[in-house]
Amino acid sequence: MNPQQTYELITALTTQLQAIGGPLQIVIAVFAVVLTGCALLPLSLVWRGRALAGMASLLLLGEAVLAWYHFRLWQLAIVIDPATGMMTGHVAPPLWIESEKLYVWALITALMGVFLRRHREELLPGVMLVVAALAAGGVLLGQPFSNPLPGLLGQYMGYLQAMGTGGQAAMGAFQGMESARQFYYNAWFMWVHPPLLFFGYGAFTISFLATVQMMNRRHSAYETTAYRWARLGYLPLTFGMLIGFPWALAAWTGEAWWWSGKVNMSIMMWLLYTAVLHARLYLRQRGMWQTVAALGVLSFVILILTYITTYVVPGAHSYAALTGGGETVASAARALVAAMGGAA
Repeated sequence: MNPQQTYELITALTTQLQAIGGPLQIVIAVFAVVLTGCALLPLSLVWRGRALAGMASLLLLGEAVLAWYHFRLWQLAIVIDPATGMMTGHVAPPLWIESEKLYVWALITALMGVFLRRHREELLPGVMLVVAALAAGGVLLGQPFSNPLPGLLGQYMGYLQAMGTGGQAAMGAFQGMESARQFYYNAWFMWVHPPLLFFGYGAFTISFLATVQMMNRRHSAYETTAYRWARLGYLPLTFGMLIGFPWALAAWTGEAWWWSGKVNMSIMMWLLYTAVLHARLYLRQRGMWQTVAALGVLSFVILILTYITTYVVPGAHSYAALTGGGETVASAARALVAAMGGAA
């Protein structure tokens, strides 16, 4: 591997993504405004459905561009052991990390909304407003096209620079990069855990919108819809958290990760949605209708706070108070290597 050549190829690839995705990023942001208008104006359900399908198509197109970028990055981002000169593998970044999280949430919710319009069309305005907000946030705050994967690129470009210098710096950079490659980017956990959670988030979003309609219109049909979507989101949420637990035990050995704000908020969210599903068993009892509705709203509020906590509350499972995502990945990966008896 020629570090300088690889550096230039990845820089050119990122520039190409910015040239392709930059205009698409603007189009998605503008269409989010259009989608908001379609949701608020008294348009027919046909036009609202078309508008939501249009946004879903734009987001799918953007995801295809990002998938191409990830594939090309996987081809270029190889890790070489400076001690032996042997390649240890390619870095395979998942499609739902760093700046792409909110974008994926928007895409999943939009696709669910397209399916929903055939069953509960009256929920479409709410779904459109949520998708518009998520999509706008995904491209304007996350900037997956104009500033892709800042943590990964920062760490890998630093590794390439250290490899060009050689010596102890190269070995240290290699250990951090190789740990991140094996136990974070290429780990099966990162290819399963986040998409399960985002699928759950999308389903809970629909459940929340149905709960709001249930409170406004006092009709049992909305309660049934809210329950079905909450049930749909609960299973992937539970499974996603369960498979994350053993990884956390190994990755954050010696750290007080159990008291991390993100971890505690996630457990609180799971407990509240568990309460929602169980409270429904007693729906016919006096006062339980209001209780189930209140729990449904509170659960979604905690879901939003759980996501925000990742960026504002310091902790093991957080980007807050850190200078770069690469440091988060490297420290967790080194701890995981140590826990498994490897060299870190």
